[in-house]
Amino acid sequence: MKRVVIEELTPGMILAKPVTNNTGLVVLPLGAELDEATLTRLQRLGLTSVYVEGDAGDASGKTLAELEAELDHRFRRVIDDPIQCQIREAIRLQLRTSHGVADNHGAPPTT
Repeated sequence: MKRVVIEELTPGMILAKPVTNNTGLVVLPLGAELDEATLTRLQRLGLTSVYVEGDAGDASGKTLAELEAELDHRFRRVIDDPIQCQIREAIRLQLRTSHGVADNHGAPPTT
């Protein structure tokens, strides 16, 4: 089971815990498969994340390039903040290290 933020949910994911509204009423049951309609519904509920099946460390088979693109997307609103850029580049280094890619210390950071 892993917790996934609403913006990163994709059709085909399976809920590992039921989703409830603010009154505790189940709106999507355990085991429900997400589709475009349910993704829209979850966004309208104002939820920040849900639990889906899979391992917490699982990158869902994404390539390093896809993970870096997601990283840049997540930090797009703070591109002018030097501290946030340092954090982004530290995460990028960790991604590259975990994928067995040596970081080029002299190369400019990817944006």
